[in-house]
Amino acid sequence: MLKLWGRVSSANVQKVLWVLDELGLAYSREEAGLQFTANKTPDYLLKNPNGRVPLLEDGSFRLWESNAICRYLCNRSLASKDQPERASTVASRLYPENSQSRGLVDQWLDWTLWGITAPMVIVFQQHVRISEEKRDKQKLAEAEQQANELLEIINQQLLRSPFLVGDELTLADVVLAPTVYRANVLGLEGTKAVPLQGWLGRLSENASYNRWVAVPLS
Repeated sequence: MLKLWGRVSSANVQKVLWVLDELGLAYSREEAGLQFTANKTPDYLLKNPNGRVPLLEDGSFRLWESNAICRYLCNRSLASKDQPERASTVASRLYPENSQSRGLVDQWLDWTLWGITAPMVIVFQQHVRISEEKRDKQKLAEAEQQANELLEIINQQLLRSPFLVGDELTLADVVLAPTVYRANVLGLEGTKAVPLQGWLGRLSENASYNRWVAVPLS
C-alpha cells in the first residue's frame, strides 16, 4: 500500500491527497511537519534529506516533491495493469498522454513552483502564522502585489477555457488550487475577477477539493 507522510494543513500535501482520491488509490497517511516532528527523525531524513513534506512511499520506492508525486501517481496508474480501470481513465484526464496536452499541464506545474508559490508563502505566513503586531508590512505589501500580478496571468488563461488546460480538470488545476484558495480566503484583489471566481466555483463541485483544499487555514 502507498504511504503518504504529511499533515493535512500543508498545501503541498493537500494536492497529493486530492490526486490519491481522484484516482481511487488505497493509501495510509502518517502525520509529519510543523508540530508533527516525524520529518526531523534520522529515519525520515534518510528517505527525504530535505526534512519536508510530503513524502510518498510505494513499497521500497520513496519520492519527495509534491508535483513529482502527483505526476508519479498518474503515471503509475497509467502503466499498471493491476490498477482499477477507473484509475487509468482518471489518470489520462489528469495527466494527458498526448504530448502537447501533457506539455501544457507541465508548464503550469512548473509555473506554480517558480511563480506564485514564493509570494504566496510570504502572504500566508504574514497573515496566518505571524501576529498582526509582528508583521512586516512592507514585505507583505510587496508579496501581495507580486501575487496579484501572477493571479492576473491565471485570470487571462481562464478567459480562454473553463480550466487551465481545456474543458476538464487536470493536474494543472489540482496543484494550483491550494495556493489560489488561500489567496482567495485572504482577500487578495487578484482573486476577485470573474474568471478566477468561476474557476473556484467549478472546483467547489469536486468532493475531493472540498475535503482537502477548501478548509480553514492554519
